[in-house]
Amino acid sequence: MFLTFHIIYVPGSVVYLLPFVSTLLRWSDCRFRLVANGCTTAEVALLQARCADEPRLELLALSTDRPLSHYQALNYLQAQCQEEHFCFLDSDILATGPFMATIEPLVGSHTGLFAGAPLWMRPGDRVFQPGYDVICGEHDRTVVGVPLGGTFFAVYDNRTLTDLIHCQGFGFEMRSWQQLPTPLQAWCAERGLAGPRHFYDTGKALNLSLQQQGYAVTVVDSPQLLHLGGLSFIAKRNWYDAQRGIVGIYGDLYRMARAIYIDLRRRINDEPVNRSRKLPFGRRRRIYGPYFTAVLAVATAGRRPPPQPAEHDPIVRMRAAAASAAVMTLFEAEKRGQLPIREHV
Repeated sequence: MFLTFHIIYVPGSVVYLLPFVSTLLRWSDCRFRLVANGCTTAEVALLQARCADEPRLELLALSTDRPLSHYQALNYLQAQCQEEHFCFLDSDILATGPFMATIEPLVGSHTGLFAGAPLWMRPGDRVFQPGYDVICGEHDRTVVGVPLGGTFFAVYDNRTLTDLIHCQGFGFEMRSWQQLPTPLQAWCAERGLAGPRHFYDTGKALNLSLQQQGYAVTVVDSPQLLHLGGLSFIAKRNWYDAQRGIVGIYGDLYRMARAIYIDLRRRINDEPVNRSRKLPFGRRRRIYGPYFTAVLAVATAGRRPPPQPAEHDPIVRMRAAAASAAVMTLFEAEKRGQLPIREHV
């Protein structure tokens, strides 16, 4: 089975995240379509040069001057996909071993298959609990075991997915409770996933709709996938700031004022983002994204890694240390021109 995964790159991310592709090639037989989502001319050239050296890589540059939102990019790519399976994974995921070993055997029996939870998530953090009303991207199952899936690493049966999207009239969009079709509302209500304030993050309503129609989806843990989590969002935000000339000390002051204003607005309006910040993993999400962004910056510059954030969970601490070491080793090998040798998988 030869799967082709789409990897979406936003402006400001390519130089830092492109080396991760070497690890995916090393530890799988998969093909990868590198998607430039509003990237600069220089970044597209980097992607093109990388694809020229490897037959399992190809470039797809989206015709847009500004990066599409994640759900818009996924909807477009799925509509264009001609393969039997529609697959994608986040650009800040690297592999440390044969990551498809636990995934590939399940592909034929499932319409949707998901993996790649951010490494700073604890098992309990990934569970959507009774009393929550925001199904976040990080939630991949409910307390009673209903799979929620995600958009970090996904393999879909493309024909079934296409038929469902055409039938229901929406794809990977974020949805509120009021925007769900009535049959799906009833199905969700029976499983504790419904209420007037409920909000479904990117792809969640689609994954629930698949199950409501009787299709099997599942979430798999693949320890050989290290997902840093949140780096594309930070890269895109920094790129926008640079385009506006918001740099230096004035840029820092502007970003601080903007963060205070946005936080206040979200609190006043009680937006889903504000409600999600209160969930158990919210603090880690705010800490580890900037931390790994800093790790990539020093790895690119050949400097020592920054100190690891204070972390009381030993498993998270171990994963973060392993990921930081893997990134530093990978970039050192890139600078010496010694890309990882392909393994037998």
